[in-house]
Amino acid sequence: MIPTHKIAIKLFTAADTFEKSEFVPIFHHWIQNQDLPGHGLIDVADYAHVVDGPGTALIASEANIYMDRGEGRLGLLYVRKQPIAGLLPAIAAALQAATKLQSDPSLAGRLKFRTDEISIRFNDRLSTPNTPATFDGLRSDIESTARHLASGAPIQIEHHNPSPLTLMDVRVKFSQSPALAELLKRANSPQA
Repeated sequence: MIPTHKIAIKLFTAADTFEKSEFVPIFHHWIQNQDLPGHGLIDVADYAHVVDGPGTALIASEANIYMDRGEGRLGLLYVRKQPIAGLLPAIAAALQAATKLQSDPSLAGRLKFRTDEISIRFNDRLSTPNTPATFDGLRSDIESTARHLASGAPIQIEHHNPSPLTLMDVRVKFSQSPALAELLKRANSPQA
């Protein structure tokens, strides 16, 4: 069982051809229209000046959503702050935000999220210290969720960067890359 609701999901982009602050007006528009169901959108913060940093942040009551450039890889990072019923709903919320962003007309089809790799981080070092023992304890729940998302295709689960100095980060790699909408549909379907 996942011991915390402080889950961070990162979906990587296929490429990074975007201006550092390009997502700021998009996120402001989302706030104006409260365009992300299940989230009370509050503010936008721009960290474009931070190298390999959090990029543009959309602040909501339930989660923060970043167009993050951590590790030198652009991606949507969904960081849950309020309790949620497990790992799959957190992944579904990240996929929902990514689907909305990928279809934003102002990006003219330039943004594409990869669906062959997902980073799952646990933003709670007390409940989930970054150790092999913690990884072993989380593995079956993560594997079950990943198998549900993969819909029968092979998966690979990796403990990424095991170090007590960093957050627990598990990479789920899929052998197939379904469309983002298909992955969202799977995430929203009941897990067996």
